Amino acid sequence: MKLLTFYEDESILAACLLRDPALPCGGSLALHTNDDPTQIMSNRQMLSDQIRIPLSEWCCAKQTHSADYRCVQKEDRGKGSRSMTDVIAQCDALYTKEKGILIGVFTADCIPLLLYDPASRVSAAIHSGWPGTVRQITTHTVKHLMETQGLDPATTKVWIGPCIHQPSFQIREDVITQIQQLPFDTSPYLQFQPDGSALADNVGLNVHMLGALGIPKANITVSPYDTFADGDAFFSYRKNHTTGRHYSFIYQKPQATK
Repeated sequence: MKLLTFYEDESILAACLLRDPALPCGGSLALHTNDDPTQIMSNRQMLSDQIRIPLSEWCCAKQTHSADYRCVQKEDRGKGSRSMTDVIAQCDALYTKEKGILIGVFTADCIPLLLYDPASRVSAAIHSGWPGTVRQITTHTVKHLMETQGLDPATTKVWIGPCIHQPSFQIREDVITQIQQLPFDTSPYLQFQPDGSALADNVGLNVHMLGALGIPKANITVSPYDTFADGDAFFSYRKNHTTGRHYSFIYQKPQATK
């Protein structure tokens, strides 16, 4: 399987599974699409074998473009890994301090945002399409981690995976209005077009939110890949409408000593 590794050391693995046209369902791991669940589970097992992390250590959420986050604990291991029946419900961000639990988000144009703070040992996976951005899921999740989990923004590392980028993300008045209602100046992130539409920088909006909470820009790594424009290695809902999903995940290794 085609894996894009954002970061790996003795403590964590942060990565994203890319589309592979040679695999069933393009290698998608998403059970919530119309793809054959048997093939999806075969793909999940294939990735599990490749990264040597059993499905019993995965935890998945049912994403709803909300601003809801959820703490994942030892007893949540395996939830949503083999079925949607026990998935973490109505949640677009997962976080944990536990080692040996893989958390992640499914995307096909939306932003997959992974973070890890070695000081507090908290990791998180956030799904932010434009609805999540206007609901400020990144702000709410990171602020919660700072207030309740001891996350230190100065030491927090962030990875934003493949997603739709501004040149490909045309929006109309209804979405423009919602973005403009965010509590900061959004004009740098909207490139207006002659027909009244705008090209929106969803990545920039989320990077702004991270910066406003004190995370240094030098600590934020943004993938250059545009899921809409960069070919068949990527799933794009905007381009194909019916499509699989990337899986971006982060895992604190159980053997880590720090």
